Amino acid sequence: MGVKRFAWALGVLGVALALFGWQKQSPGAFVGVALVALAGVLLATARRRPEP
Repeated sequence: MGVKRFAWALGVLGVALALFGWQKQSPGAFVGVALVALAGVLLATARRRPEP
């Protein structure tokens, strides 16, 4: 699994946790927002492979 695919998976998981956390008023909402932020940082800093 590449970095970009991992970042997208973190983003999707983060959105799901954020939505579920706000409905149940649990710390899952904060964790979800943190995962989305981490995914954004990973996607922003991911390097592209040079083409041969």
